[in-house]
Amino acid sequence: MNKFFIRPEDTALLVIDIQERLYAVMEKELKPALVKNNAILTRTAQTFDMPVVVSEQYPKGLGPTITEMAELLSGIPKIEKLCFSCFKDEPLKKAIVDAERKNIVITGIETHVCVLQTVLDLLDAGYNPVVASDAVLSRNASDRLAAIQAMRDAGAVIYPTETISFMLLEKAGTPEFRQLSPLFK
Repeated sequence: MNKFFIRPEDTALLVIDIQERLYAVMEKELKPALVKNNAILTRTAQTFDMPVVVSEQYPKGLGPTITEMAELLSGIPKIEKLCFSCFKDEPLKKAIVDAERKNIVITGIETHVCVLQTVLDLLDAGYNPVVASDAVLSRNASDRLAAIQAMRDAGAVIYPTETISFMLLEKAGTPEFRQLSPLFK
């Protein structure tokens, strides 16, 4: 049961490839939720001083992280990659290992490519990936849903954004809860 519980002291956030040219072709009706939910998870991680790792797949071709996320992620290095899996790209693997956290909350695009391959590699390396089901996207819903099911079948924990944030918060009435609660309206 331990893998289903996440706490700030043993959790990091990995934001995968939310870049201009990729974002432009994602499932149109879910794009606003992707931004909102990534903002919630990023602010939650920052509130608890959790490590945040951000990847950019070949930014020369796919552009930088989208403007809507760039301000929230300012001061956090965007680590360029060519491998689809973040864990196969040495600078990103080092950032994840250096975070020294067993739980890795994962957001980003595309669910059935970079997110899926990263999750599988993290599982293989003994990590506990926690995929934010409403903070990942693909171009097609069927690809996203199939990848989420495959990650669940492989052993990843799949939770919606609010479940992750509230699990990290643990209780109401704290300064952290007061700071983050406006995000859930």
